[in-house]
Amino acid sequence: MQCDVSVDSMRCHSSSYSMATSMAIPSNANKPSLGRSDTRILTELTIKSLKHGEQRTDGALPPGNGRLVMSCTKARGRIRRVWSFRYRRSEVHGELTLGEHPAISLEQARTEARQLVEMVRNGIDPKVARRAAQLAKIEAVRAQNAVGTFASLLAAYFANLRAKGKICAREVERQFDLHVIRPWPTLAKSAANSIRPEDIRDILARMVRLGIRRQTNIMRSFLQAAFKYGAHADFDPRRAATDSALFKLTANPASLLPRIQEFEGVRDRVLTDDEFRHIWLSLDSIRTEIGLALKCEILLGGQRFRQFLRATWADYDKEQRILRLTDGKGQRTTALAHYLPISDQVNELLMKLWSINAGGPFILSTTGGRRSIHATSLPSVFAYIRQLWSEAGGDAEADFQGRDIRRSIETRLQRLGVTREVRAQLLSHGRTGGVQQKHYERYDYLHEKRTALQLLEAHLQATFDLRDAAAQPPQAPSSQPESSIA
Repeated sequence: MQCDVSVDSMRCHSSSYSMATSMAIPSNANKPSLGRSDTRILTELTIKSLKHGEQRTDGALPPGNGRLVMSCTKARGRIRRVWSFRYRRSEVHGELTLGEHPAISLEQARTEARQLVEMVRNGIDPKVARRAAQLAKIEAVRAQNAVGTFASLLAAYFANLRAKGKICAREVERQFDLHVIRPWPTLAKSAANSIRPEDIRDILARMVRLGIRRQTNIMRSFLQAAFKYGAHADFDPRRAATDSALFKLTANPASLLPRIQEFEGVRDRVLTDDEFRHIWLSLDSIRTEIGLALKCEILLGGQRFRQFLRATWADYDKEQRILRLTDGKGQRTTALAHYLPISDQVNELLMKLWSINAGGPFILSTTGGRRSIHATSLPSVFAYIRQLWSEAGGDAEADFQGRDIRRSIETRLQRLGVTREVRAQLLSHGRTGGVQQKHYERYDYLHEKRTALQLLEAHLQATFDLRDAAAQPPQAPSSQPESSIA
């Protein structure tokens, strides 16, 4: 009896022990191991068969320093299989997400994991290394953005021209937009210091294909000047004070391109008296504002169109009868004032323009004074005048142009005995040719200019009767020999 009690007691104790052991075992004991105990070599099939909440360690990597883990989760009804790298060595430990499968394939994940294992073996924390790489990339982008683009270089150049009062600034901006910015948008966004001579060549080649000749050489000069400006601008403390981007130019890509000599036809055309008379008479058959502007330009000695057309009412002293033009031509850092005395006849023409354009600042305008006439609109005017010349029986091959007026008038002034010095002052030729002239000579030559313009007006009056010409239609050249001053 005692023995039976002892056996029953042992059985009871064994049953109690089994129950306690069973309660101590976690309920998820049958789930996949999260450690090295289940390190099989992963395959694409294994990865695709993973279910939500499961994860596997890739046994292809050697043990120690880190392991490549594939975890499967489900979020918003979508299964995600994500690669991660878990590592521990001394004080270096953590977990790094590598990306999703299949965007990152099994082989790509292994390759990256092996590199991370090597980092951990060398005591480098992969998280710290990745952050450092991200920061370096950000700094590289910042450094790249800090380098001015080709477009910003061109913008800085014509802004500098505008600040100096250069009349060509607006035209330079228009030409850059027309032939560089719009047709070459990707190039315009590139760093200025990455532009190669081949890029400039392609810009100019496109212009040649469009049939543009002389303007192609002018564009080459504009681009060369822009890069030259950019090279000096980096060292300008005024730009540095405004946190402007640096261009970091080491060469001028436009300087290697040759000027196309065949596009540089130097004109020496001097208008005959009959041609000049025809031009004057034809001005009454074109738009009033343009006709009046060109008549003023002729009577004032053939001033440069770009300078003359920019004149404003603020530039005209009606009491003193003096018109102020701004001459920013050449390498001048500051535009020069160019004063012209106004005769009664020119004043009469200006007052007609006042009745039309008093609503805006510009004297010579077709928009009521709001914007000035642009010089690029004049070639079509002279093409029309040449057509009238041909229809009136003149030489159909005549190629006279608006720019011939200035040359023709100076030739006449030369014949009338006006000295070279006075002609230079009247037409604003080379007025910065030395220290004495630049810093000390301040005489305005108004008296000499007035005398020269009086001689010119009298000559034109005698040649084709200015005051009565408006009432006469354009005439064909006479059969008598011309009294050309060529």
